[in-house]
Amino acid sequence: MSRGTSLLKCIIIILIIFLKISETCYARKSEFHYYIRSACGNIPDIRYPFRLNTDPKYQYLFGSNTGPMQFPEYELACEGNQTVIWLFSKKLHVQAINYVNHTIHVIDPTLETQDLCSLLPQLTSLQQYMNSSRFHPYDNYTNNGSQSSTKRVTEPIFIFNCPFAVNNSTFVEISGCKLSRYTYLKIGEMSASEVSDGCRVEFIAMTSWPNIKSDNNISLSDLHQAFIYGFELIYHLNLEVRETIHLSKDDMSVYLFN
Repeated sequence: MSRGTSLLKCIIIILIIFLKISETCYARKSEFHYYIRSACGNIPDIRYPFRLNTDPKYQYLFGSNTGPMQFPEYELACEGNQTVIWLFSKKLHVQAINYVNHTIHVIDPTLETQDLCSLLPQLTSLQQYMNSSRFHPYDNYTNNGSQSSTKRVTEPIFIFNCPFAVNNSTFVEISGCKLSRYTYLKIGEMSASEVSDGCRVEFIAMTSWPNIKSDNNISLSDLHQAFIYGFELIYHLNLEVRETIHLSKDDMSVYLFN
């Protein structure tokens, strides 16, 4: 009888230990996936993979103790009740985060209070847009060994000048603003064959403004609205995201003109 009782006690103790271990593991997973949530201004739900810089550090990678996971690109700040993120060497305001589509909508606050002529020289250069390994205007990355389909969430706006007039119906000539005489813009993807010899891409802006038009029927007022609306970027959770692409200004065509 005594031996049977001892065996029963051992079994009970083992079960208790097993349940405690399971509970601890579940708590850690729950803490990682659900507990770390924050809010700031118009962003009521800040959670994985994003975090405020005042939040606790992530301790576990996908619920396991494989080491700390720190993605500096996903760190946000709350300044004056405004969610901000540092991208492309700029402090951008976060307008929305869509956890279903994996997109983040950002705007450059310096463009909101300026007229078009003032902001044109400040537009982000191409290399700045390329120097982020986890945010892209195009969703085209490897997932589980297969290539996913490309999904564009942002339209590029190319601004370039030429030494002579260019006869192309898809280009919009920009006059005024003390720009070079033959300064043009193009909305959407552009191939190298569209650009005449001697023309030079100076700046690129990105926009997700829903009213943007890809034809030459765009006014300077529309262009201004497109700039201040901001743009969306796709953020990647997959650890096999393609590496950062660094482009010099002479190599822009390799990436942009396809």
